[in-house]
Amino acid sequence: MDRARTQVQRQNGVIRPVTGFRTGISLHSHTCHSKENLGFFPHYIEFLRTGFITRMVQSGLDRYREIKGKTLDFHRAYWTPPVTPEMVVASETEQIERKLGLAALVSMTDHDTIDGPLSLQKPGASVPVPISMEWTIPFAGNTFHLGVHHLPPDHSVEIMKALSDYTASPGDEKLRELLAFLHGSPGTLVVLNHPLQNILRTTGPEHLASLRELLVRCGSWIHALEVNGMRSWTENRDVLRMAEEYDMPVLAGGDRHGCRPNTVVNLSPAQTWAEFVGAIRTERQSTVLFLPAYEEPAPLRELATAGDVLRRYPDYPYGRRRFTDRIFFDLEGYGWHPISFYLDGGNGKPGWLDPAVTAVIILGSDRLRPILRLLFSRNGQFDHATLSPGGDGARDKLETRAEVSIKPE
Repeated sequence: MDRARTQVQRQNGVIRPVTGFRTGISLHSHTCHSKENLGFFPHYIEFLRTGFITRMVQSGLDRYREIKGKTLDFHRAYWTPPVTPEMVVASETEQIERKLGLAALVSMTDHDTIDGPLSLQKPGASVPVPISMEWTIPFAGNTFHLGVHHLPPDHSVEIMKALSDYTASPGDEKLRELLAFLHGSPGTLVVLNHPLQNILRTTGPEHLASLRELLVRCGSWIHALEVNGMRSWTENRDVLRMAEEYDMPVLAGGDRHGCRPNTVVNLSPAQTWAEFVGAIRTERQSTVLFLPAYEEPAPLRELATAGDVLRRYPDYPYGRRRFTDRIFFDLEGYGWHPISFYLDGGNGKPGWLDPAVTAVIILGSDRLRPILRLLFSRNGQFDHATLSPGGDGARDKLETRAEVSIKPE
């Protein structure tokens, strides 16, 4: 069998039409059906170190601890992205068709649910939306995410239940059986999403050891590794090296949670999902394109998403307009309710909340992004995501063998 080969292209400045391919494939988008755990929030605030915002939020959390006698447990909270499945498909399709000049295929992968793509299943659709999801797999004391794309429609509900059962009650043999089953469906694609992202924040060596164990024991049923549009270039470059080490192709997943389209897409001569999946699984060759928006430092992309999540949408249906309607807590034995249930019920809104939210929305706006990018670059505080050109301006300084090539589009 020929070695897997991944070609990475990039565009700087503005998005331009692409030649030599028929289709742009957008993988890994999240919609309002996705429940995003907020356990990362305290670490995120500490990491950002954005001065007065961090101080306001930390002051509010300290005040809660003083009143309740315990720390607010963000693991008992989740948020939902502000965009609907229709909005994701529309914006991804618009970027690929109008700006790249290609036909578009879009696969949404909400966490552990297929409700989003199921809501778009319409008989006679010219380009059917595949039934896909992001599957949470506990493994070897760690947690990983698999993008499972293009499930067989007639059996997708039963398959989703089986995958959810594993997540709730994991077991090594059960995982192997499920992955072998998915591999047995020739139209289904399984991608290890952001493999180097340490979701549980274990130590670096522990995460890497469990990741390697997963690839050794289950890699024959995982069809590709992912370079991720919300992760830094340093991390994505290491994913490319790992893919080369394990002889696996690499696919691009945008991992969008906000209103902006993905910053990375896949390019293919295929015209249908079946053709694209078949090419990745059998020929094991892929081409990924980093778009100009990826040139922003990763924390700025995250800040833009945070602004989208917190922004008010007056045209949305009642119950989804405010961020307090889209963030859910299980507090004081009341069960799962949006924050508005607690705040609108007479408990009062903390004085720091509105200023902090307003500040994040402003900092995440397009107007301030050039200024913040300049400031962050000067401070050297963040890992910049740019694919820096080599001396000839044509090839990135990624040391690999010939199986992986990186060049400007």
